[in-house]
Amino acid sequence: MNGIVFAVLFPFASAVLCRLLFRNRKGKNDIAAVAMLLVSAVEAVAVTVPLFKNITGTQFDVVTIAGVGGLGLHFMYSGFRGVFGVLTALAWFVTFLFSKEFMANDEKAVRYDFFNLLTLGATMGIFYAADFFTLFFFFEIMSFTSFMWVAHRQTRESAYAAGTYLGIAIAGGMAILMGLFIVYNRIGTLYFGKMCWETVGLICVGENPAWMYVAAVCMFAGFGAKAGAFPVHVWLPDSYTQAPVPATALLSAILSKTGVFGLMLVSLELLPLQGSWGVFLLVIGVITMVVGGIRGVMSSNFKTTLAFSSMSQIGFVLTGVGMQVLLAEMIVGFYGDTEPFEEAVGVFGMAVNGTFIHMVNHSLVKLVLFMTAGVVFAQVGSYELNKVRGFGRRKPFLLVTFLLAAAGVGGIPILNGYISKTLLHESIVEYTKLLGDVPTLPTFMKVVEGLFLFSGGLTVAYMTKLFVVLFVEKNADSALQAEYEEKKHYASVFTKAAIGLCALPIPFIGLLPGMTAERVAAYGFVRSDVEAWYYKHVDVHYFSPKSLSGAVISIAVGAAVYFLVVRLWMLYRKDEGYREVFPAWINMEKYLYRAVFYTAVPFVLGIISRILDSIVDIFVVFLRRTVYCDRALPYELPEGNRVTHRIGCSMERIRMIYCMVARKEYEPKNYEHKLAIKSTDFFENFRIIERSLSFGLFMFCVGLGLTMIYLLMVN
Repeated sequence: MNGIVFAVLFPFASAVLCRLLFRNRKGKNDIAAVAMLLVSAVEAVAVTVPLFKNITGTQFDVVTIAGVGGLGLHFMYSGFRGVFGVLTALAWFVTFLFSKEFMANDEKAVRYDFFNLLTLGATMGIFYAADFFTLFFFFEIMSFTSFMWVAHRQTRESAYAAGTYLGIAIAGGMAILMGLFIVYNRIGTLYFGKMCWETVGLICVGENPAWMYVAAVCMFAGFGAKAGAFPVHVWLPDSYTQAPVPATALLSAILSKTGVFGLMLVSLELLPLQGSWGVFLLVIGVITMVVGGIRGVMSSNFKTTLAFSSMSQIGFVLTGVGMQVLLAEMIVGFYGDTEPFEEAVGVFGMAVNGTFIHMVNHSLVKLVLFMTAGVVFAQVGSYELNKVRGFGRRKPFLLVTFLLAAAGVGGIPILNGYISKTLLHESIVEYTKLLGDVPTLPTFMKVVEGLFLFSGGLTVAYMTKLFVVLFVEKNADSALQAEYEEKKHYASVFTKAAIGLCALPIPFIGLLPGMTAERVAAYGFVRSDVEAWYYKHVDVHYFSPKSLSGAVISIAVGAAVYFLVVRLWMLYRKDEGYREVFPAWINMEKYLYRAVFYTAVPFVLGIISRILDSIVDIFVVFLRRTVYCDRALPYELPEGNRVTHRIGCSMERIRMIYCMVARKEYEPKNYEHKLAIKSTDFFENFRIIERSLSFGLFMFCVGLGLTMIYLLMVN
């Protein structure tokens, strides 16, 4: 367990040390880039050792670092944590390997590396957290350090995207904190495992679970935003587009999973047996995968398409989490009825395995896809489909690795995505059968299944679009196409190694699911109390006609969508190439969130403040005329005050005396007026400072600091 603490703290220490040692990079072979690779390699070893020591993932010893935030930091190990610890270390290693060439000429590369290592440590802290306070502590660190990824280029566009990212992160963090306040106030603990027992016990004695739902919705706002779930996904497209490619790969492959991890813990610990929460997650998951898929198909930008693809795939994962909650409730309802109970337990195992395997699969394929996008951008200088068109022709390595990843995420049989999507699809189908004649719900589940397969078809469509653009079609500019085809050294050995390392598991997982995916999923529990009680390994015949039918339907839908939307609509005017067909006015980030929080809310609050200010003024005037009985002053200076009046008059008399003695013509200088103006300017500046928000925040911080010093002294 000490290795886990080391894995969390080592990147933080390395970030500080590397920042002190290195100031800038001086080429592809600089020491700073090598140092990053060494740090990530050490981190990979540190997280791999606990995985082999506890291969079953069922030991839950907790390690505590006391004195942090009053509650302390607590870390634990489980199968899920072990797998994602290794996957996180692998992702950072391959992106550092990729960055060696991609960031070689970036003047801010060392700053990027510094925040990259801080984000690595925070991400490890999230995955190994043993309670919600520790998870929240590192979640907030990760949000602020990864913000620097989005703002890295320091352009107007990156500043805009970073502002949205930071705003959503802060709002989401505050929402999570509010949810934790509610939970801690009600049950007095934030430990995983204890929370589950406490909440189940309260429900069994008749406790109204309304407060649990309020806390869960608050935490959904924070964790769902990081995952990229609808409707808090608005930061995703611009942030993915503006961040450097290695950072975008990590945002999609790993950081989105921290949000899913948080939602899984909320579902398993706070609302473990609440079917209505499962329905909520199921609806959010379906909307997320459909909206992400539609936007991905209609985008004319390579990187933006991949960004919405990530959103869509997170929808598949959330659908799996929702199915777990629904099936857990069903299992409790079937307790004592042997046959349906056993069937429900088996279907629950499908949902657990499908969710976990799809998270792993998505991480692998998105690392490949985004690094491929980086290779294209490094050579072309653009992500627009019309400009990158034809770049991949006569580049076999790029073709094979991209095809594996694209087909894998599309759910094509014999590749990894097919395995996880089949498990998720089967869990939906079998759950619908187990419902029997329950009113309404079977119809709802039929709709969910239809949208699930339709979303799979959207994935096939937009991945086909990208593959055809890169490797089949030729660029409209024949000279540029010839230049593309002549590029033989488009990527270094390190870049190809990074891409190949992530692409290698894709066919193995798809061809040998029993030896790879299922074996990993068998001990991939988040905590085990809920999952392990109900988990049962079920043999799934992945390549039977029944299982293949779902993939065939999605492929057919994908072919139809590609032909109708991409070939006939996006390429309606072939001489203009691909065009963006998604309506620009349907922009939630610009026309909803920013319109509400930047325009509507300040406008309404301004009106309210003006009304309240007028009421206070009326009340003060009323008091002055009635209770205080104000009378006019007997004498009031026209300007300035008594001090400026006396000093000004004295200076004027001194000048008059001087002119008389020196026999000069006396001209009044009006010193009283000049001093009055200076005095007014001086005191008005202080009043402006006092009225400013920054001064108020500064004084608040001073007061808070003095309070903390006092509490430390008295205790």
